[in-house]
Amino acid sequence: MICEKCMQEMIWSVDGSTQGWRCPMCGWNIITTYIDEIYVDEKEYSLYIRCASEVNTEKIKFIAKTANVNFITAKWMLEEKESCIMKARAPKIKDAIVRLQELDIDYVVCPTFNYISTP
Repeated sequence: MICEKCMQEMIWSVDGSTQGWRCPMCGWNIITTYIDEIYVDEKEYSLYIRCASEVNTEKIKFIAKTANVNFITAKWMLEEKESCIMKARAPKIKDAIVRLQELDIDYVVCPTFNYISTP
């Protein structure tokens, strides 16, 4: 696409919640809203944790908050072979996965979750 102002070649880009043609020379642009695929996904995902090798206070607190259970149940869930800690749409599942990865807790998502790389 050619810029109407300076006649230079425009560049297509996605920046946050906008997408469109932008001129690198004069800054003229044609912009519209961009909604990431994760926010229009209607599926409900189930997030399961697998038996943790090390159980500590930080992990227990996170599981308790995420699964909406008390600390004793959260500790038990971390020690089990596999426990479902939440059922939600993609954005919430992604946030929980990021934290699980930070805490080095192994997890599984059903159905297949395509919005984050698996460990």
